[in-house]
Amino acid sequence: MSQLDGLLRAVAAPDDPAGLEREIAAARESARGLDESDADALRALARRLAQGARREELLRTVSSIAVDVTTRRDVVGVLHEIVRRTRLLTGADMAYIALNTADTTYIRESDGVRTEEYRTLRMPIGYGVLGRAATGRAIVTTADYLADAALTHIEEIDEIVRGEGVRSILAVPMTLREKVHGALLIADRTSREYPPETVDIVDTLSRHASVALDNARRFEEVTGALERLSAQQDEDEERMVELHEILDLDAGLLEALLDGGDLEVFARRVRELLGADLVLLDAGGASMVETDPDARLSAGVSAEALQAARGTGTPVATGTTTVACAMSGSEHLGTLVVGRALAPRLLPRVQRVAVFFGILLLLGRAEQDDRRRHDRAVIDALVRGGREVDMVREDPRVRAVGPDTPVRLLTIDAFEADAGALAERIRRETSGRIGTGELGVVVALHGDHLSVLVPDAVTGVVTDLLRSAADGANAGWSSPVGSLEQVPVAHRSAERALRSLAVLGVRGRSADGERVGMVGVIAEAIHLDPSLTSPLAVIGPLETYDREHRTELTRSAWAFAESGRHVPRTAEMLHVHPNTVRQRLERISALLGDDWRTPARFLDVHVALRMWSLGREDS
Repeated sequence: MSQLDGLLRAVAAPDDPAGLEREIAAARESARGLDESDADALRALARRLAQGARREELLRTVSSIAVDVTTRRDVVGVLHEIVRRTRLLTGADMAYIALNTADTTYIRESDGVRTEEYRTLRMPIGYGVLGRAATGRAIVTTADYLADAALTHIEEIDEIVRGEGVRSILAVPMTLREKVHGALLIADRTSREYPPETVDIVDTLSRHASVALDNARRFEEVTGALERLSAQQDEDEERMVELHEILDLDAGLLEALLDGGDLEVFARRVRELLGADLVLLDAGGASMVETDPDARLSAGVSAEALQAARGTGTPVATGTTTVACAMSGSEHLGTLVVGRALAPRLLPRVQRVAVFFGILLLLGRAEQDDRRRHDRAVIDALVRGGREVDMVREDPRVRAVGPDTPVRLLTIDAFEADAGALAERIRRETSGRIGTGELGVVVALHGDHLSVLVPDAVTGVVTDLLRSAADGANAGWSSPVGSLEQVPVAHRSAERALRSLAVLGVRGRSADGERVGMVGVIAEAIHLDPSLTSPLAVIGPLETYDREHRTELTRSAWAFAESGRHVPRTAEMLHVHPNTVRQRLERISALLGDDWRTPARFLDVHVALRMWSLGREDS
């Protein structure tokens, strides 16, 4: 009997296959013996028990993920917990979740990844393991990614994979209601054939990760409603009405959430559901959307009510308003202000609205970050030129660039102003001026300045915007170009104009890269090496005299040079009598020397005067 107990204990310990073999060998040598068919049956039983143990661990993990989704508010934390547990359960070197955009898929959350390039990897849908899984057609796996000829490779992506050391990858699509949202993946830095059990684990987790949030929320609502109905039978009718109202509220909010995430659509829907006007404020208290601007609800929010709503995490009803905060953990994302004091029983509904408002803000933030990354990639590729242009040629904002639809390249130095805020303002101000099917505006930080690719037809919008920018932004323009291959040259021209303005030390000015000419080349050299002598030193005596005597000798010298040293034309440009011009030229000769008009010296003077004129709007 003790020998049988040993066999049973060994079968029940699937993590110790060597122990099972020892017990089988001992049983064979015993008096009663053990034939090979019995040994095979014991081994099969041990395998089934091991599979059951792994299945039990998988179910515990899925349950734990569902609990996390229903109890934690921060989306990022939940995603990270899913990939962490996936990696732990499969024993993989890393795990990550990728989410889809219109034509690409990108890694949103990861665990075990070492390099920033891999952590922020973006792939066109259909390319590589990640991009192929994002199509949702099937599970994708490879034992040696870089050597796998069955996959469509991109050289830049392969370099990132090589830098991370990844060899084996398993990717399972994440679908919800027949729509592919992305994929759950595991990867290893060694060559590995993933067994069916591992594929099944990742597949199970991907499906549960897609639906856990929705299921957990609805389960919590229904359970809570049933408990209240059971505890208070005398309020059955009122509770049932409340349950239907909550479900209607959730359905309405979910409809607004799925309708593109537009805050104005969301605000109108909430107004219908609550029967009151409202205003949505950002974290700084600025109005984002107000259903009735004349009500001026944003002005009626007291600091005490806002502090109480943030501190308690619950809505606060004042004399005329109800205030609720949208939070992500301890971060205040925004504030919802309802234009009447709601009854206590309605406050939970306002809190639910605030939660949906927070989700919209987080989604908007993620989309904004994604757009900024994509815009920077587009600008970088176009400026570098060559083959990289082909990677962004199909972007809808640049796809139609041609001789009949030219664009300009603009470089901006915002100085101490918030460059990101200025970029968003440029996008917002130009979006309403561009019709369907036309080119779009691409704005991104490039090096030490903002780079803007703008259709020639709306350049005036950007010019007007920059004139009104706080602290005065400098801008360098290129001439219109009719092909993407010309963008690197256009950017170089605009950058040279911007650096010319920087050398002059002016603000709130713009310059055309074509106009600066040789002056731009000289200014760029001074920008790169400030120890070089500025050509402006040649006309320094004129500028000093003008400042001290409030005269216009420098401008007169500039007009004289630009008119080809023709006195009558100079007088016309300055709107003065020719004799006045002659008198000024005599004064200039006294300051610069009688030989200033000789060819050798006049060339230096003319270059200096042209550089001086770049910083003057009236020149």
